[in-house]
Formats: sequence, C-alpha cells, structure tokens
Amino acid sequence: MSFREELKKAVGPGKPNEEQDVRLVQRLLDRQSARTGIIVPQNGGFDRQTYTAIATFQRRIIHMPFADGIVEPRSATFQQLAMTMGQRLMAGAAGGLRLPYRTGDAKLADDDYKAAADDLCCEVRAIKAVTSVEAPRGAYDEFGRPTILFERHLFHRFTAGRHDRFAPDISNANRGGYGKYAAQYDKLQRAYQLDATAALRAASWGAFQILGDNYAQAGFGTVDLFVTAMCQSIQQQLRAFVAFIKFSATLTQAIQNRNWATFARVYNGPAYKDNRYDTNLQGAYDAATP
Repeated sequence: MSFREELKKAVGPGKPNEEQDVRLVQRLLDRQSARTGIIVPQNGGFDRQTYTAIATFQRRIIHMPFADGIVEPRSATFQQLAMTMGQRLMAGAAGGLRLPYRTGDAKLADDDYKAAADDLCCEVRAIKAVTSVEAPRGAYDEFGRPTILFERHLFHRFTAGRHDRFAPDISNANRGGYGKYAAQYDKLQRAYQLDATAALRAASWGAFQILGDNYAQAGFGTVDLFVTAMCQSIQQQLRAFVAFIKFSATLTQAIQNRNWATFARVYNGPAYKDNRYDTNLQGAYDAATP
C-alpha cells in the first residue's frame, strides 16, 4: 500500500517550490507521462522540464484556457493530477490497491456542518453524532488514508465464497472477525488482489463509514469513483453522506426527528442493538455542540 502525502505549498514559477512539494508534483506528473508525452525527473527541483510538464497537462488534459504551470494545494490542477486514470483505481505491481491523494481538508468546519444540516433539514448535532459514533478516530488515519472497516462476510457474499477456504479471515460467511484497527488496510489489500471491485464494496469508508456497496445511493456511478472521493477530502465524504441519507425517506425522517432506533436499524443494520448503536447515537447527540 502506498502512503499518500499532501501538497503543502504551491509549485510553479515564483512559488515556494519546497523540495517535498516539488517531488510530489513530479511523481504525479510521472503517472501522466503517457498522456502528456513528457517524462519528468523526480529530483525535487523545479526546473524547465517540470514547468513544461505542468503546463502541458493543464493545456492538453484539463483544457485550461491559460496554462500557467502552477500547482496550488487545492487547485483544479492538483485535484486532476491526483485523480487516478480512468474509472479504475490504480493497481500496484502485484495487483495491490494504490489510493488517490487527498486534495482537501481532513476535518469539517462549522460551515460544512451547517450547510449539510440545512440540506437535510436536521440539526448540526445530529450529523456530529453520526460521525462521532461511526469514526471516533477521525475521517483519516495516520497515513492520510480514509478510515475503513473491512467486512469479511460481504466479501464472501460478493465473491460467492470462492476465497473462503484459503482466506477465511477476509472471506467468511460469518460476520465479525474484524481484528485490530491497524489491520483493516492489510485485509483490504489482500482482498483487492483477489477481486478489486468486491473488495472496495466490502469496506466502509470515512467519517460516516458509508459502505462501498452503497456507492450509487451516495451519488456515484462506480465504486471506484466513490472511493476516490472518500480519499480526496472530508467534504466529499460529507456530500456522500447527505446524498445517502436523502436517498432514503426513512433515514431522512429519522435524522430529522432524532429517531435513533430507526436510524440505527437502517444505517447500521438489524443487529444494531448488539453494539448499542442507537444508545451511542443518543449519547453522542447529547454531547455534541450545536
């Protein structure tokens, strides 16, 4: 699993061009070399070749009216560079998953919560309660990857049990067996090598732990596009959550009325009482700030 980095400062003519940032941009440009026709040395120095590659990418690939050769941290150029090619997430040499880079924030601002609450006609505290219970460690892990939980029983279901015999810890008819928090990406990686789409569908992602299998209800055409958005920013995760809630009239009414038992049953499944999901939501709501 490749670890992602975040662009700290701008790269381009007259910009800070710090070595770590330049290396990141050069590495992303290298992935695009087949499309731009330019191979960029990953030397950490902003030179004419790096400038030309950026400007060419802006002009040919994202069709900017004025290609300035600059990559800002949250610019369209960086977001497009960080996107994977096509609609399939990139696989490593051994078929392993390589996640897109984060291009936005890792934490929600008050305005983000308010906009989502207005869209759902619910309280800010209700949204805060859900993310507090679903992702108490935060939306991203220490390596900048979305927080995930791998569901072995779903991978079993999506692959008709083909891998149960040799990999029962990641493909099993019985739910559970999650193991340590730190082990989730190892499981996802192994599952991805066996069946990429099934693996992404069998994990829940980000601050709201939306299951990959629910990508369509969350507003995405493919599970790959869904996972890409979950990687890019917590605002994307919030948008997916709002879309997912609005897709279901039952969930919409439950979060509006703070009917946590109904919300828990639909959002978390019929076994929600086993982990006191509804009670935990009520407690998180009571503790949240408006």
